[in-house]
Amino acid sequence: MITIRDAVAAGLPRTEIRRRLDDGRWRQPFRGVLITDVTPTAGPQHLWAAVQAIGPEAVLAGGCAAALAGLVGHDPQPVTVLVPTDRRVSAPPGVLLRHSARLRSSEIDPLRLPPRTTPARSLIDMAEWAASRSLAQDVLADAVHQQIVTVRGLREALSRRGPISRRTLIAETLDRLGADAPHLTEIMFRRIERRRELPPAGYRVEGPADEPTSRLTVRYEPWRVRVEVAVEPTAKQPVTQCGSGQDTLIRLPAHLLRTAPDDAAEIVAGALRERGWVPPTDRPQRALAS
Repeated sequence: MITIRDAVAAGLPRTEIRRRLDDGRWRQPFRGVLITDVTPTAGPQHLWAAVQAIGPEAVLAGGCAAALAGLVGHDPQPVTVLVPTDRRVSAPPGVLLRHSARLRSSEIDPLRLPPRTTPARSLIDMAEWAASRSLAQDVLADAVHQQIVTVRGLREALSRRGPISRRTLIAETLDRLGADAPHLTEIMFRRIERRRELPPAGYRVEGPADEPTSRLTVRYEPWRVRVEVAVEPTAKQPVTQCGSGQDTLIRLPAHLLRTAPDDAAEIVAGALRERGWVPPTDRPQRALAS
């Protein structure tokens, strides 16, 4: 993938360039851009051509950049290229050109090509440019659940972004996603423990405590009951597993601690009772000495 300008600067005559284009050895997907092999122009090669056609300081952005970072389930089209506000250039056919007054070097991925915005910046832009508010929320939630980005990374990218129309919507969406992070679900779990007078438990977090994709494990050691609290996008209801001679495992969706804490507490208390735990209110009172 080269530009005609680079080819000429390297010593290749324009007549030779035209000859190679005419006989099919090279192709020209956009004005001023050459592809020097015969494979179909698709995927990263097509994206490279779009960036080369627009020229210096151009980077892929939005959905196509997010797709390159691994996001699935969302349309990466149209190919979107971001340039500084003061650049005046025409977009080639099939390419959407956008301008940004605030695009720092830290918001351009330094390790991957074609040049593109970082995953966090790509997702913030994708949410801002989405066709609807609900689609913007879905994009952010899916990116976090697919572990393309973290809530913390998205918040930092949002803070660096200039004025955008959906700043409040994006911030509120990130707050809702963060509500299922282990450091908050642990607070809610301890609250229902005190309310139901459940026995003391051990707590462990797998992953960053402020990310909803991490898992909170609560273990009631003497009764061999283990509770795993995590975001389960495909499982909306709690699941209890118990095998002969094994621990009782309860998988609780994180949202249940917020939306139905009494139901969550009853599920845990029921498993403990089956393992021999006796609630304080059911224990016989000691006779007072006369």
